[in-house]
Amino acid sequence: MRKYIVLTAMLLVAGLVSLSPAQTWTIEQITDNTEPDMFPFIASVSSGLMVVYLHNDGDDEVFLASNFSGSWTSSRITDNTRVDKPYDIAALYNEQKAHITVNWQDTPDAEISYCSGSPGSWDIERVTDDADNDGWPSLAIDHAEHIHMAYYSDAGGDLEVYYANNTTGDWVSEQVTDNGTTDAYPWLALDSDENPNIVYTDYTTLWYTKKTAGIWTTPEDVISGVSMTSYPFLVLDKDDDCHVTYSKDDGVDFEIYYANNVTGSWQEAKVTSNDYDDLYPTLFVDPNTKVHIAYMAAEGTDPEIFYANNVGGVWTTHRVTDNSVPDVSIYGRYFTADASGIGHIVFFNPLDGEIYHAYSNSPIFTGGGAEETAPVSSPVSISLEEGSFSTMLNYSVPKTGNVSVKIYDASGSLVKTLVEGSQSEGEHTVTWNGVTDVGVRAAPGVYFFNLVTADENASVKGVLK
Repeated sequence: MRKYIVLTAMLLVAGLVSLSPAQTWTIEQITDNTEPDMFPFIASVSSGLMVVYLHNDGDDEVFLASNFSGSWTSSRITDNTRVDKPYDIAALYNEQKAHITVNWQDTPDAEISYCSGSPGSWDIERVTDDADNDGWPSLAIDHAEHIHMAYYSDAGGDLEVYYANNTTGDWVSEQVTDNGTTDAYPWLALDSDENPNIVYTDYTTLWYTKKTAGIWTTPEDVISGVSMTSYPFLVLDKDDDCHVTYSKDDGVDFEIYYANNVTGSWQEAKVTSNDYDDLYPTLFVDPNTKVHIAYMAAEGTDPEIFYANNVGGVWTTHRVTDNSVPDVSIYGRYFTADASGIGHIVFFNPLDGEIYHAYSNSPIFTGGGAEETAPVSSPVSISLEEGSFSTMLNYSVPKTGNVSVKIYDASGSLVKTLVEGSQSEGEHTVTWNGVTDVGVRAAPGVYFFNLVTADENASVKGVLK
């Protein structure tokens, strides 16, 4: 097992990047076998970490590693004679259930599948089934545990962006872009109203669109000057503002850039500036709305992993790895933080064919952890009054602030807003009489009660009889 501490690099670029002291990282080996492992992606849950990766045992298969027991153990997800490649992973914070997108070769074209479960018990569903090449699937989970995906397809002879979800129980896809240009490498995030937001590239410009009131907005020009290797990554903060990171040629080499629409228009910042290529950035937005970016730097004769943040108001870089072997990360969700603010980055070494995990030796932010931007242990309880068409919802507010309590049906559609506004810290009760926002009685069935505060998002399921 390779395990060591890497000290922060002493790099200063005037006006663009400064270094924060005392940020160190420990690296540990996740896999140890005779067959190549690569392309890891990570999710943090309350009991530890889950890492999905590609394992080549003659052909490419999907494996999952977790450290719930205190040490890393791996299990097989797929086992067939075709090429399977994982692209994304997500999980609800209080579960040990992984949600994974897989791109696989269905000769003669590529298709997308969705895997869910935990070691020893996996469900695999086919998402696309057509004669086109479908690829690059990213995913997000809504309050009702429905899955939303963005991907590209060459259905029209050029690449276009598509969106799929299983909110009705079956996978339904729709075309998002339709033009004569290449639209590729989409990344998806859901806003607080469960609307899908997508960023993608046509190899010259980054574009952004979202679906609201059932309609996709006219794509916005985020930034120009990108290329087919820019690979945008999108995260929404608690105010539904967009944060995007990508690589771009500055005329000398590829550097890391960051853009957001916090002011209402897209603003770009240059994160790195050096004499080598910086590639494949991914980001995490902390509860203080500060941005943390991990990326791979083609430094010297071998790639290394770096980390940057704007916690202090300027972009600060930290070295994560520093050795004589290649440490490789590629596009996607290979960086996250846990509930204690500890940063976690996964990468692979193509020489020994193993997966590695880097974790920060101190929190990369303070003021809350990953559970504040992911589903948390539910402070909500509901009870149904027997013999009456009403539901009493009891919930707790951890601190005074804005609160919303909304009811959704099994398809994910908003049925009723019960609370919207400021409430004091403590216990509260609200009753739903079964009437929707449009003034009609809701049909009997399953409903989801969703509580959102400034720091938490919790949901419970009830049955209206």
